[in-house]
Amino acid sequence: MRKPLFFLLFFLLLFTGCKNNKNKRSSYPQKVTKVKRDTIYLEVTATGAVKPQVGAEVKVGARISGKVEKLFVTQGDKVKTGQLIAIIEHEDLQDEVDRTYANYKDSLLNLEKIKKVYPSKIKAQKKKIEAVKAELEQIKRELKRYEALYKEGLISLTDLERMQRDYKVKEAELESENSILSALISEYEKELQKAKAQILAAKNSWDEAKVRLSYAFIYAPISGVVSEVTTQQGETVVAGLNAPTFITIIDLSKLQVECYVDETDIGKIKEGQSATFTVDAFPDKVFKAKVRTIYPGAIIKNNVVFYDVVLDILDPYENILRPEMTAQVTIIAGKKENALVVPSRAVKIDTKGNYYVMVKKGNKWEKRVIKVGWESQGKTEVISGLKEGEEVGLW
Repeated sequence: MRKPLFFLLFFLLLFTGCKNNKNKRSSYPQKVTKVKRDTIYLEVTATGAVKPQVGAEVKVGARISGKVEKLFVTQGDKVKTGQLIAIIEHEDLQDEVDRTYANYKDSLLNLEKIKKVYPSKIKAQKKKIEAVKAELEQIKRELKRYEALYKEGLISLTDLERMQRDYKVKEAELESENSILSALISEYEKELQKAKAQILAAKNSWDEAKVRLSYAFIYAPISGVVSEVTTQQGETVVAGLNAPTFITIIDLSKLQVECYVDETDIGKIKEGQSATFTVDAFPDKVFKAKVRTIYPGAIIKNNVVFYDVVLDILDPYENILRPEMTAQVTIIAGKKENALVVPSRAVKIDTKGNYYVMVKKGNKWEKRVIKVGWESQGKTEVISGLKEGEEVGLW
């Protein structure tokens, strides 16, 4: 009975000792690496989304009310700038164009009539004046002859006074005809101004009618892809303060990334800094980007303050990226060359919150508290506590 009990105790002690040795061995790193100098980056991570650039997404609407007679595109269609998208009923608008054009033509004809009639009247009046002048000159010569004859006593005073009266009458007639000519010229100038004003008004009315008619033909303002169609053919649209939207066009060649950076990190971000991002649709593809601007307004989500940082996409992305794709962004906010670094998995935190590593000293391990700096790409900067070339354990 004692012999089996002895062997049982022996195996229990042996198993416990092996287990303790195994646990003791597992409390130390299994691999080592040397402390070295390398380049390390200060990275700021943020979540954002792919967005159209300003002007790359346009909502195309109608500026007049009416039934949609024709709709030439549907969702997913590619369109080019100036392409006809839709036509709204426009018979009344066309009638208005025709009416105002007729008025414009009438005003032009009226001007031509004025330019033809008045110069003819003025020319006739000038001829009449020349005839009166000739008669006046004849009477003037007769008057001088009568005055000479009267002095010689060859004619009576009555004959002389009659000739003087005829001369004054002809002078008054010439003055009257000159007044008529001046009135004709003045009237001609006024009629010209009036006719030209009527032409301008008629032309403006015609142009306005053409503009209103043009509202019935809706064209694509930019090239891109139709992302949304909100009005169908046959439906009636009512234009008010806000133009009803027909379609939304997005230029997929003009995208950007907008990410939300925590207020604790926004001070590290500057325009022109390099960045990278990934999207869930292509998790293995890393896109290069650059910080373009930081919007000044804050965004508050769940009582946390963020700032909108806009990135330009540097890699080709057409037919890959689409608006509203979630982007995981990393912004390179700083760079240190020749920094003392260790692998991040070599660094631990004790119960007091101190960072430490296990340093290999011969066959022994030494726990050493260190001061750390930046951490990125699996590397941690060591500010103090280690020297280049020392061996530390990897967990």
